[in-house]
Amino acid sequence: MRFFNPRRDFWGDHFQLNEAIIQPLTDIGEVTSRILDFNKNERIIERQLLIEVDKYPPTAAKEKMSKN
Repeated sequence: MRFFNPRRDFWGDHFQLNEAIIQPLTDIGEVTSRILDFNKNERIIERQLLIEVDKYPPTAAKEKMSKN
């Protein structure tokens, strides 16, 4: 199984942001999430803190997360 490739894959096809958790939607998302440890406790806490001050996800990332 291959990793998510931001140059060829659309983020929203493979992941979903659920509060501070990055939820994989496909096998590619699952492999990438596990290997890169997207939902390690420290990362979730950091995302929660950034969400509280409206700094997560960053504007540039929001554009890549949505097809709109």
